[in-house]
Amino acid sequence: MKICWPILAVLLTSHALGSPPPDQRPLRQTASPEGERKISDRLQNEIASRLPGESMKVWVYLADKGIQDEGEIGAALDAAEDRLMPRARRRLTTRSDRLTGWEDIPVHAPYVARIVESGGRVLQVSRWINAASVSIAPADILQLADQSFVLKIEAVTSLRRPSPVPSQQQGQAETGLGLRTVRATQLDYGPSYIQMNQLRVPELHDLGLSGHGVLVALFDTGFKLDHVAFDSLRTRVVGERDFIQDEFEIGEIEFHEHGTQVLSTIGGYAPGQLIGPAYGAHYLLANTESVPFEVEIEEDWWLAAMEWADSLGADVISSSVGYSDWYTYSDMDGETAVVTRAAAMAARRGIVVVNAMGNLGGFPYEKMGAPADAEEVVSVGAVDAAGRRTAFSSIGPTFDGRIKPDVMAMGQDVYTVDPLSMDDYLRSDGTSFSAPLVAGVAALLLEAYPHWTPDRVQRALRSTATQAAAPDTLNGYGIVHALNALLTESRGTVLDLTAESSPSGVFLSWTAGLEINLLSYRIERRNYPDGSFELLSSIPVTRTGGNNENSKSYVFTDTAVQTGSSYEYRLQPVGREGFPLSAEPVATRITYDPGDAAVLEATLYANATNPFATSTQLRYELTESSRVTLTIYNLLGRKVRVLIDADQAPGRYSKLWNGTDGAGRTVPSGVYFYRLKAGAFEEGGKLLLLR
Repeated sequence: MKICWPILAVLLTSHALGSPPPDQRPLRQTASPEGERKISDRLQNEIASRLPGESMKVWVYLADKGIQDEGEIGAALDAAEDRLMPRARRRLTTRSDRLTGWEDIPVHAPYVARIVESGGRVLQVSRWINAASVSIAPADILQLADQSFVLKIEAVTSLRRPSPVPSQQQGQAETGLGLRTVRATQLDYGPSYIQMNQLRVPELHDLGLSGHGVLVALFDTGFKLDHVAFDSLRTRVVGERDFIQDEFEIGEIEFHEHGTQVLSTIGGYAPGQLIGPAYGAHYLLANTESVPFEVEIEEDWWLAAMEWADSLGADVISSSVGYSDWYTYSDMDGETAVVTRAAAMAARRGIVVVNAMGNLGGFPYEKMGAPADAEEVVSVGAVDAAGRRTAFSSIGPTFDGRIKPDVMAMGQDVYTVDPLSMDDYLRSDGTSFSAPLVAGVAALLLEAYPHWTPDRVQRALRSTATQAAAPDTLNGYGIVHALNALLTESRGTVLDLTAESSPSGVFLSWTAGLEINLLSYRIERRNYPDGSFELLSSIPVTRTGGNNENSKSYVFTDTAVQTGSSYEYRLQPVGREGFPLSAEPVATRITYDPGDAAVLEATLYANATNPFATSTQLRYELTESSRVTLTIYNLLGRKVRVLIDADQAPGRYSKLWNGTDGAGRTVPSGVYFYRLKAGAFEEGGKLLLLR
C-alpha cells in the first residue's frame, strides 16, 4: 500500500474472483510426504480453499545455487566481486564486514527453467533470498514440491483489510500559512523552513553539508522532474527504472504524483520556496508501486529494486510504501515478510534503509506495514508542526515486542511541489513525507561520516531524538535532532596541506573542511628521511566563517629551518575528549630554499586546491606594510569580485574564494584569474572552477 495516497488516486480493479460453482470442491493434496513437508502450513491452508485451476502467488525457495564444491563457490564469489560497481565496492568496504557473500551469487538458471516447465509463471527472481516469485496453480504447486531442487514453498495469504480512504486534503495548494520564522540561516527555505527546522537540518546545511557524494534511492510510484524545484537535481539522477512496466503495460496512464512529491521533500531545491535536506545528493529513482491495484507482486518489484539499488552502490534507501493488506499483525515480527528480510539484508550490506510506518492510525489495524517492522530499518512516524503525533500515524510495537517507530518527523502540512504543475507548491499529509525527511538527515550524516554503518546511523538518530530517555510505541524515540546526531562524534577534514619556502621560513598552509567537535590541529615535524616526529605547535580551531564560506584556511610558519635541509610535516586534527574522532593525519615534504624571495615586497603562492569545486585558498606573504588588493577576474578580464582592499602589515595571509561574485551570486564553472597588488609588487595566477 502507498503510505500516503497520491493526490489523484485512480482506483481500479485488476481482477475479480467469483464464487466457486456448487459442484466444484477444493483440491485434495497429492504431494508426497516429503513434498508436503516443503509446503508451509499457511500454504497448505490456502491450497485447501482454492479451486484446481486458480493461480496463486508463491515464493519457491531453492535448495542451492547449483554449485557442487568449495572451488566452485570460491570462483562464484570471485566473479561476484568482479561484477561490483565502484560505488558498491566502496560502500561494502567501508560499512560491511565482507565484499561478497552467498547472496551475490546468481540464482541457478536451470532451476528457474524447471519451475516454468512445472507450470509456473516466474514473476521475479531474487539472488538475495535464492527464491523465485511464481504464479502457479495448486496442483502444480504440489508437484513442484516433490522436486529435489526445491527447499520450501511459501504463500502470501490474501487476508485483506479494507484500505484507508484516500486523503482529499493533499490537493490544497497553500503558499503562505505563517509558518516561517525569523532565524537567520545561509539558505532561504521559504515555507519549507518549518519542516526542516523541526529536525534541526539548517544547522547542518550551514556547516556545508548537503548530501554531496551520497547516493539515495527512492522506491515509490513514478517520478516527474519538470518542476523548477528539480532544476539542479536532474543532472544528479544517476539511474531510473520502472519495475512495473517491466511486467505490465499500463498504457497512457502515468502515476507519478506521489513519487514526485516524495522526491521534492528530500531533494528539492528552490530557494525561497522549498529546500530538501539532501538537496546535494545523487539519486536512483525506482517505480515499484502501482496505483491502480494493490497485489502481492508489488513486494516483488520492491525486492527487485532493492537488489538493483544495491548493485549501483546506493548508500540510503527511502521507501514511502509499505505492505500490510495480505499480512496479519503476527507477521510483523521482523522475520516473515519478504521485503522485511530484504531490508535487513540491505542493512547488513551497508545501506541505510528508511521506511514510513504507514497511515493506519485510528483504523482497526493500526500497526506498521512491512518492511517497517525490521529491526534494522529506521521506521518513521508523523508529527505536526508543533511536534504532536498525528492521529493517522501507524504505531508499534512489532509483534515480538520491539519499539516502533524509531523516530518521528513532520508528516502533516508538509510543503512539497505540486506534481501537476511546473512551479506551484502545496501541503500534504502522510508518513510518506516523514520518511524522506529522515532519509535526508541520514544522507547528511553519511556525508559527514562516510564510515558510519546503518546500525550506527540508527543509533545516532535514536539516542539524540527528543524522547530518547523514554521511548514508547506511539512516538518511538521522538523527533529527529539532526544536529545532536551529528555531534555524537568528532570530525576533522583537511582538504590540502602545502609547504613552501618563504623569506622567514617554511610556510605551511591548509584548508579545513568539516570541523565537528574539533579542538585544534597538531603540527609535527621531522628531519626527512631519518628523523622522528616532534611537536612544533598546536593551532586552535577558528570559529570564524559565514557568507557560505564553509571552508577555513590556516597558516603557520616554521622559522627554525636550515637552507638545504629536508623536512616532513604532519598535521593531525585533535577532537574533543570523549568523542570518537574521524580524521586522518596528512603530511607533506619540502627542502627549504628561500631563494631570492627575501628581496621582494610580497610573495604570492599558488592557490590550493586547483581545480576546485567549492572554494580555493589564495595565499601570500608581505615583507613590509603595503596597500593590498586581491581581485578575481573572469576569462574576459572583467572584474568578478574584490576579495581584499586594505592596508596590511608584514605577515602571512590567506583568503578563501568560494566561487561567488561581489553580490554573493554563484558564478559558473570555468577559468578565472586572480591578481595581487601590494605596493610595487603585482602578480597573478589562474583558477579552474569545476562544479
